[in-house]
Amino acid sequence: MKRRIAIAGSLTILIFLLMPIALILLNLRGQGIFMISAIVALVYVGVYVFGGLAKLIIAFIYGIFTFVFLYILQEPYHLPFIIVGTLLFVLNPLSNFENYLEKQLNEEEVLPIRISIRGSWWPFFSYRREMKNFFHLPQARKLYTKKWYLHLRQLMTLFLITLGIFLFILGINSIANSLDDFNWFNFFVFYNVIIIFVLAFFLYKKGFTSTFRTFVISLFPVIIFLIIISDFPDALRYSLASSMVIIGLAVGSIELYKFYQRVAYDTYHYYDIDQQKEVYANALFEPLVYNESFYLCGHYQIKVKLETFQKQFNDILIYANYFKFIITAYAYSSEMVHLYADFHHKDTKRPELFRTYLEMKFGMAVPSTIEEDPNKEIYEKTFFHRPGYIIARAQNLAGLLKELEIKTKIILSLIVYFELEEELEGFQEEYSVQRLTELSEDDYLTVRVDIPTINIDYMIESKIREVLLSLMVHHGKFVRISVFYQ
Repeated sequence: MKRRIAIAGSLTILIFLLMPIALILLNLRGQGIFMISAIVALVYVGVYVFGGLAKLIIAFIYGIFTFVFLYILQEPYHLPFIIVGTLLFVLNPLSNFENYLEKQLNEEEVLPIRISIRGSWWPFFSYRREMKNFFHLPQARKLYTKKWYLHLRQLMTLFLITLGIFLFILGINSIANSLDDFNWFNFFVFYNVIIIFVLAFFLYKKGFTSTFRTFVISLFPVIIFLIIISDFPDALRYSLASSMVIIGLAVGSIELYKFYQRVAYDTYHYYDIDQQKEVYANALFEPLVYNESFYLCGHYQIKVKLETFQKQFNDILIYANYFKFIITAYAYSSEMVHLYADFHHKDTKRPELFRTYLEMKFGMAVPSTIEEDPNKEIYEKTFFHRPGYIIARAQNLAGLLKELEIKTKIILSLIVYFELEEELEGFQEEYSVQRLTELSEDDYLTVRVDIPTINIDYMIESKIREVLLSLMVHHGKFVRISVFYQ
């Protein structure tokens, strides 16, 4: 993967370094030829990066085939063959040959690029991605529950991809046929091509709402361009163009503001009998509990009723989203809300600033404790390994299967570990386990327990409590629970 990115990056840098040289040394026709070559080269670089070597070879074959026929044929026959070339890319008649190439080539050369977030702030950005996915869950759910919606999104995505490829080939052909009368404004068509592919991506990933927002923002450069090249008087043209620039910046700012406003909080809601608290743990934070950089843990006590706090909770989530920290849970007991948050270990001022924000929000003093917890012992003891949390997580995951109308039996899969072999053997007398050698270390033995059950809340709770009781008897330790359907 690194080799592919290095090759693509080197070619891209080379193209951009040659661009000013070509613009200075070449005449107008030469500039047009260079720009066409540069654009096509950048497109193939993109195919190589995001699609792999096999897809690059296939796309290159289609490109050569289309270019040769457009070069040989007279101009009146170009449009029909542009349509044919578009269909080649979309329908991919050489798919079997592409599969053959993928089997022959190195795996790293054919796999789609995997972009991972690096740096010490990665847990927050991963959390934000989980939050955005949950925010868009209602649209994603329709893909499973409404076939007409699934087919509509597929057809619209296919239409946009086809349109983008068609306009790209048409634009390249038009510029190639007008090199003697080369006009830089011809390249504006490629802006539209880029936007069409971006819209297709958002439609495929997010749905119609995000696609429409992107479409509205993308219209402003087009409108401004059309105003500038219009026949309106200069004063009117420039005043309209300036107005549209200001409106576009305003709309972009509003969308950026709304980006931070789009927050979500999925809860593992349960009552902890031992702690005498009603708990609302953050389900979106669960996959990121054991991160290495957000271990500055804040506990804030707000003496308000639960209903009062929940009315303000969305604003608190927005504040956390903007200043890049994570609300991990809140609990309620004796007219006191206990709010928990994890901060980046270097962001030492933010916990106190957050306390000040809460005091202003609720008009009262908010006692707080800030502790470093790199091993997540506080979160484990307070939430993560509590029976109520474990049961609520399983019921929450099983509930998602219900919402997706998956009406089959489920499997509760628990990861647990034991320190002694005899303890594990005693547990094995009650449950069938699978040893996870890759997770086991010298100090403990890690196993997986799969328990089939029906997707009913009280049955899930009963099964989990039985396993937890057996773990307590045999001195086993719980690690994590997942839910699968059969």
